[in-house]
Amino acid sequence: MARGLVGSNGSEDGLAKAIEIVVTPAIFAAAGFGLDRWWSTGPWLALSFGMTAFVVKILVEWQRYAERMQVHEQELASSRPSQRRGIDRDGNLEEPASLPTGVSLDASEPPEPTPPAAA
Repeated sequence: MARGLVGSNGSEDGLAKAIEIVVTPAIFAAAGFGLDRWWSTGPWLALSFGMTAFVVKILVEWQRYAERMQVHEQELASSRPSQRRGIDRDGNLEEPASLPTGVSLDASEPPEPTPPAAA
């Protein structure tokens, strides 16, 4: 799949798509307007050509977006070191030095009682 220009942040592509979504139906509406004048049919061809072009353009952009997101999600999934994360992951956890005094990750040790706070 083709990517944007090297170093592009995507704003140029977004602007191009926005202009394309507006200009394409305008061109079709202008063609319909010309046919309306030639055949004396009123604004119906201009409206129908313009609206049809707009709806088709939105559907095409929606499909392109869905395809790009599917490829992006597959790339993200394939770059993960493991499909298992969090508590599902195997391995021993070493007790980090940053735990507060008296706190342990070992479930077999009973918790130490805390003295009541002096008032």
